Formats: sequence, structure tokens, C-alpha cells
Amino acid sequence: MSKSRKIEKKRFSNQVPKVSPLMALGMLVLPFLVTGCDHGAQSAMVSNLKQPHKGDVDMDESVPSTGYVTIRPDQMNEIHLTTEVVQQHKMIKEVCLTGQVEPDANITTPVISLVPGRIEKCFVQLGDVVKEGQKLAFIRSDDIAQIEAELLKNVLDFEADIDQARFQLALTEKIYGRHKQLFSEGISARADLDSAENEYQKAQVALETLKDKREALITTARERLRLYGVEKDELDRVLAKKKIDDDFYMLSPRDGIITERNADVGQLIDNAHNIFVVTDLKQVWLTAQAFEKDIHYIKKGQRVAVTVNSYPDKVFPGKVDYTGVMLDTDSRTMPVRATVQNPQIILKPEMFANMRVEIGETQALSIPFESVRKTGEATVAYVVLGNNRFEERKIEVGRRLGGSVEILKGLRPGETVVAHGSLQLQGQMLKQLSE
Repeated sequence: MSKSRKIEKKRFSNQVPKVSPLMALGMLVLPFLVTGCDHGAQSAMVSNLKQPHKGDVDMDESVPSTGYVTIRPDQMNEIHLTTEVVQQHKMIKEVCLTGQVEPDANITTPVISLVPGRIEKCFVQLGDVVKEGQKLAFIRSDDIAQIEAELLKNVLDFEADIDQARFQLALTEKIYGRHKQLFSEGISARADLDSAENEYQKAQVALETLKDKREALITTARERLRLYGVEKDELDRVLAKKKIDDDFYMLSPRDGIITERNADVGQLIDNAHNIFVVTDLKQVWLTAQAFEKDIHYIKKGQRVAVTVNSYPDKVFPGKVDYTGVMLDTDSRTMPVRATVQNPQIILKPEMFANMRVEIGETQALSIPFESVRKTGEATVAYVVLGNNRFEERKIEVGRRLGGSVEILKGLRPGETVVAHGSLQLQGQMLKQLSE
């Protein structure tokens, strides 16, 4: 080891305690996560507005570097080390909130039975995907049977009257035809012909009137059954079979997912309770609470980016569609709601989620996210000094945007930091300290 290396190592040994190889390995694999909206164990109703610095980031000269590391040229080739220049980038100014996913009430439809009955069969389970018009349950109802029985009786009565009217029409038509023949031969008087024609026309009107009344009766019954949720073809089957059907299928009113089921076979139902709830979860609401100090930043129509812990790499876009009109006097917060696109139905109701509300743009100093490492309680980056020598510098970071992270303190514009290879440098640093 060269004399300068020995002096350097001795100076490091005075600054940093001895670290065993096992401890070094543990420090190396400590988990590290930087996000704009993750504040650990803070309350679920967290608001954090980061204001990026303009110009040079504050550099505290009183804070020394945490150390230096030198690697051989062949090692640099092995780890394929890359570097990035610290510089200003455009970053989004955001208010970060934590909220809970809810179904969009505008595309959520309860399914109820408008008549009392009993569930005979149930065809869907909670969480099933359904299409509009799909059969959900098979219901038996005395009320439906009564409507159909009344209709069938009236229709049969009308059909008997219609048959009689047809017979009367045929008879008057025959008489009218005979009088026409006799009148043409000069045997019958004109008055007899006119009387026969009048009776024939009256028979025609009577038949058409009975037909119209029959159709009006059927239309009224069909509408009553439709309002009760009975399929439109059900009445046609009853009329064709001349047989009462006291059951019907409960159908899905829309495409969606069964998010509520209160149905069991044999259960008595009425029109006061939801039997099912069908929700389209391809679009959901996220409701959060904004602190009083952030309220003036948030407005309807602003874009939001939503993330959840279970899918940290996915971002769900949305827009603010509602801001509260009253403040909660206990928490001093106001509700903020966003409509969020969820095409793959990854977001589920009751999930907690982070919501970043975009309130503007600014310039901020940033470096690649892979440049940032965690060493104990400190966050560090490796600054290139030249001649294969690097400084481990303590830094403070802000928000993460894509593959970059905001630098609040510790680096100057124009400095060069290690990007790919920072993990290997950290390992080399820990190894050097343990020797």
C-alpha cells in the first residue's frame, strides 16, 4: 500500500469506527426507497408540499465527506461504471396526499326486486364479472303470477269476443254481398243495400276496436312487468303457452363486477333492500384529506398520479373532480376526490393509495435514482474526483420523478456522480473500512 493510501486509511480510521464484514454486508443490503409521497409511519392523512430550490442547492461546508474510495482501472471495466452530471431539470410541483379507493357512484348500480318474492337460484358470486342483461338470480313471485293471471284472463275474454266479432263480420259481409247482387239485378231496394252495408261497416269497426283493446291490455301488462324487472319476452311466452309463469330472472343492469351480494337460495326478498350491487371498476374514486395549508393549491381539473404499495411501479392517472366546501374542525382537513382510470381493475375498493396532485412546474437539481445509496442513517452519492477516485458525499433528497430524484442538499450543479456502479462502490467502501 502506498504511503498516501496509508495516511488516507489512517485518517478514515479516526473518523469511522471499525465495521466487521458481516456488519458491512448488512449495511449494504439495507432497503432503500425514495418517493415523493412516502412518509413512513406518518398519519394516513398526510400532506407534503415539496418546494424545489432554484439555482444552486445549499451546500453545507461544515459537513465533511463521509469518505473516499479508489478503485483500479480493471475494476471500473468490470462493473461497467457510468456517470451523470448534476444539473437542473424540469420537475412537477406536487401536493402529496394519502387516501382510500372507492367505487365511482356514477357507475355503480344497485339491483333490487321491485316485487316481493323468493330466491330460487343464484347464478353469481361476489367478485364475478358480469355483462348487461346477464342473469343474476331466479325469483318466484306471487305478485308476478297475479299480474300474469289477470292479463291471461282478460286476454282470453277478449279473444272470445274477437272470435264472435269475426263471426259477426263474416255474416254481415255475406248479407251485404247478397244485397249487392240483388240490387244489381233490380230485385232489392236501395234502402236494403244501404242498411246491409251499414251493418257490415259496424261489424268491421267492432272487430278492430276489440283488437285495439286487446293490444292495449297486453302493452299495459308488459310495461308493468318490465317495471318489475321481468324480461320483455316473458309475456309472449305466457300468451303463447296460455299458462301462468310465477317466476322471473333478475338481470344485470350494466357491465361490471358484483361488489355486493345479499342473496341466498330460499331467501325472501322485497323492494327495500339491495340484492346485488354491480360496479364498473374500470374507473374509481380516490378520496383523500388535504391539510388546511394546502387547500389553496388544489383545484378541480388538476391532474393526479396515484400509486399503491402493492404495485409500486404502476402509476394510475386521474383528475381532481371534487374539493370539499367545509373543513373538518377536528383534523383541520378538507376532502379531495379524484376520478382515477383503472382499466386493468388493479385498484380495489378500500385500498389505501398515494395521490400526487400536480399544481405546477419548476426547475430542480436532480440525479439518477440509481446514484443514491443508503449507508446507515445517511443517504449518500459518489462524486467523481478523477484518477479513479470517488468521494462518498452525504446528501438530502426530495421527490422522485421517473428515474431521477431531486437533490435538496449536498451536491452542486456541474459535479459528476456515479450512476451505474454506485452499489459496487458502496461495497468497496465498506470493505475498505473493515480492513
